[in-house]
Amino acid sequence: MKEVQEIRARLRDINLVSLSFGKDSTSVLQLVLEALRGTHKQLYIVTADTMMEIPFYQDYMDRQREKLQAYIKRSGINAEIVTVRPSTLKTYWVRSLGFGYPAPHMGFRWCTGAIKTKPIEEATGRMTAGQEFMTFIGVRRAESELRERIYPDADVSPTKYAPIVHWSTEEVWSYLLTEPCPWGDDHRELVQVYRYASDECVYGEKQGVCIGNARYGCWICPLQKDAQLRMISYFTGDARYLELKRYKEVYCAMSAPAYRSRIRRNGEIAPGPFLVSVREDLYRALKRLEAETGWRLISQAEEVEIFRLWDLDSDIHNVADDSSPLLWTVEEELEECGA
Repeated sequence: MKEVQEIRARLRDINLVSLSFGKDSTSVLQLVLEALRGTHKQLYIVTADTMMEIPFYQDYMDRQREKLQAYIKRSGINAEIVTVRPSTLKTYWVRSLGFGYPAPHMGFRWCTGAIKTKPIEEATGRMTAGQEFMTFIGVRRAESELRERIYPDADVSPTKYAPIVHWSTEEVWSYLLTEPCPWGDDHRELVQVYRYASDECVYGEKQGVCIGNARYGCWICPLQKDAQLRMISYFTGDARYLELKRYKEVYCAMSAPAYRSRIRRNGEIAPGPFLVSVREDLYRALKRLEAETGWRLISQAEEVEIFRLWDLDSDIHNVADDSSPLLWTVEEELEECGA
């Protein structure tokens, strides 16, 4: 393939693939592994564990890491999987239930950088310090109008190359479903991943496979499609995803000024962090959700930091604006949502 030849021409002593395990980054990894065949150049496969993935997708990613690791071991290629995680003070729950950050929105998307982008950048910087390197990324112009403007060409920068930037969604699926995969996966699981999360068909009935173009993200994210958790519950038959959806709806509703401190951390009089009492209620509801679902949703290290931060904020950020009385408790919201 010409894409393999183009990648081979850009290989350096140090090469990286940022892998989210979605269709685009999986395609890029497969192309890069083909281009590396017969060389001894170093490849770092960089993955991110945000600690907030939808359980169904987290399980899929964990299985893929195991398959990739087994392939690396038996093939003897010079490759390493590097999984990065946010530091404890920067995890989603410490930022939200500890520091009191309300649910993110397009004007205040505080989470992505802290739990994903920054850890990847920091790890990449350590691995490539003082060396020539190339990063291969799975971005495509067809994904959105914004990406069409940002990525006019595959050569994004001297150290970043996007080999499938001009591919359509159909071309991505055609490649994945027809070309052999180096780590021995026929991508059937990936097909299911997209079926479970999307209500649109973009590959086509004529190929006998109807697959959506969905994106997975943090299960708590208010910017994710509202129907996604419900659809996963429907297709998998697992009602626990409806419990996640219920908690998410209540959590997002708590971003209203009535549930937040009357002052911001900079001293400005305006809706600030969650009231400490609200953080405590949301934490207790999250622990009940853990018990009900059997899923580990928050770590012990996070809990230690959250409790410490409550003590620091208890005298400062536990008073709401008098003009916005607390209308509902978390418990009442959960009961209303489940009605």
